[in-house]
Amino acid sequence: MGIARLFKYPVRLLGAALCCASVQAQVCKPPDSHLSLPERKLYIVAGQSNAVGLASIRGVRKNRNAPFLDHAIYPNVKIYGVHGAPPGVAGKDDAAVSRNVEWSYFAGWRVASPGFGYKNVADGPHLFPFGTRPGDFFGPELSLARHLNNQPPRDHYIAKLAVGNASLNYSSSADNWMPTSHLYNELLKLIADAHNSKREIVRLRVSGMFFMQGETDALNQAWSRNYEKSLFDFITSIRRDLKHMGCSDQEEFPVVVGRIQDNPVWVHRKYVRAGQQEAARKLPLISVIDTDDFASHLVPDGIHFNEYAQNQLGTRVYRALEELTLQGRARSLVRKDPSRGQFAGGGTNGVEFSEYCCLAASSSSPSLQRFLPRTYTHDGVCQGRMCTSLY
Repeated sequence: MGIARLFKYPVRLLGAALCCASVQAQVCKPPDSHLSLPERKLYIVAGQSNAVGLASIRGVRKNRNAPFLDHAIYPNVKIYGVHGAPPGVAGKDDAAVSRNVEWSYFAGWRVASPGFGYKNVADGPHLFPFGTRPGDFFGPELSLARHLNNQPPRDHYIAKLAVGNASLNYSSSADNWMPTSHLYNELLKLIADAHNSKREIVRLRVSGMFFMQGETDALNQAWSRNYEKSLFDFITSIRRDLKHMGCSDQEEFPVVVGRIQDNPVWVHRKYVRAGQQEAARKLPLISVIDTDDFASHLVPDGIHFNEYAQNQLGTRVYRALEELTLQGRARSLVRKDPSRGQFAGGGTNGVEFSEYCCLAASSSSPSLQRFLPRTYTHDGVCQGRMCTSLY
């Protein structure tokens, strides 16, 4: 690390509040050359602490909770995010102290591996296996990378930004995920930087997002009751902004939402959980992932997912994104003609119908159908609707 870069950290950190990025200033630029570049999918992972990840690879090796993640390095997947806990980031993994952190500045590309998780290990070393360091932590991105690694074209990309305790509502004392907030804009900038840093090699297109968030909102009654609108606005905004920035070709790329656990710690959880389900029902190409079965797979604090749970979470994200991608391909063929109240291949008025039909049997494998209880009966017969898939 050179002298200039050593002094760059504090300058960036102190200046972040003054030079916070705006949507207009962030663009996914086309390549300077006129060469035809291969197009690749870019998946986004965002949210709060269970998206950050408090699972330790040392726990995997000690307890064999997630054997597939042992010595986990996936060379066909690259992750763009903050690896480890460099100066200026260490101890800042909490919305109450992160408002001046320019996360996008600390981000970079690495081969998929542990290290893109928790930054505050010094705050609770008793929660983790002895000797755990920031480079050992991981979230759902690692298992997602495991599934992507051997899939064609064996060249996959993930961008990640998540911060502990970040809500979807405004607070004067903490950062949040509301559109136009500091953290929201940092995510946009990080995505644009990820794209632009590879723009002479590949054409990265945002093709899906996983959002694991809502626990903090479940501690505040007003926030929890407002959660449906907050989530609806967030998803609508992030889709719109990334399309306008030139980072996505899709008006409505797939979004997977992690449903918060039915844990008594989250006092007003019923409103958040209902809000997640309802927002997903109203918006197209959304799936909700269930996490209730992770109740016995938590780190000692009783609220954060351990190695086994994060492995399962990433697997569910992969399956949900795969199914939503299939739905997206079929969606342009499924329309509703409001004048007749019938489905048609385009419809006379061309109105897209968000609760569209099941995919044809040839378009959705039996292994995927079993994850769609609202869509298929047990014998695989289409029930004629696709509301919100619960994985």
